[in-house]
Amino acid sequence: MSTIGLIAGSGRFPLLFAESARRAGHRVVAAAHRGVTDPALAGAVDACAWVKLGQLGKVVGALREAGASRAVMLGAVPKVRFFRDALPDAALLKVVTRVAVRGDDSLLRAIADHLEAEGLPVVDPAPFLTDRLAPAGVMGRRAPDEGEWDDARYGLELARAVGRLDLGQTVVVKGRVALAVEALEGTDACVRRGGALARRGAVVVKAVKPQQDRRFDLPAVGPDTVSVLAEVKAAVLAVEAGATLVMDREELVREADRAGIAVVGL
Repeated sequence: MSTIGLIAGSGRFPLLFAESARRAGHRVVAAAHRGVTDPALAGAVDACAWVKLGQLGKVVGALREAGASRAVMLGAVPKVRFFRDALPDAALLKVVTRVAVRGDDSLLRAIADHLEAEGLPVVDPAPFLTDRLAPAGVMGRRAPDEGEWDDARYGLELARAVGRLDLGQTVVVKGRVALAVEALEGTDACVRRGGALARRGAVVVKAVKPQQDRRFDLPAVGPDTVSVLAEVKAAVLAVEAGATLVMDREELVREADRAGIAVVGL
């Protein structure tokens, strides 16, 4: 039985990971951030140490003391919280000073390099989440019609092309016309923008960027995603099978069936 270190941010992702990894027979120990991570995580892992934002040295020390041999980094830390509340320790300051362009990916990779140097390589969480990744095919009661399947396949090609430019993961399509491409605004805002242009019947597609570092940014959808699609009367939610995390799948499918939305893995 291996011991995996979980560096936890906000949201349900860390909890879902802990449940899946432990169900697969792994021991999970967490370093959780005060005021950011859901307190329920403490009851879902084998050991949990609470740290303040910016205490990278304490994160490393806690995970090593708990026996972790590798780590995953899951859950968001909002930038506004980080810049307002974080008190970087010597370890984090050392990392930050080495990064020329301090975008999300460059900082995360620099932190991962530091963790690896400390004997805690950061790994892709997907192999521990196989029970929560999107399967291929139709997940709910409704299947797309021929035109919607065509839009979904076109949307997948488009999402991958956009991903090569390191933009977002989501596109909105109708009649093989790209209505919206995700950028800084995020998935929900992209869906609302494209849905407003479609008026109804939009096909929303989410895919992994071809060059994406899956250690840090696994695509995810959940019931809230379906709620936004229902709001704009979209017709289909299509995600990349085997690579997209489907959070609370039963609830997601139930909400999609209620709204008449087809959910498929491509």
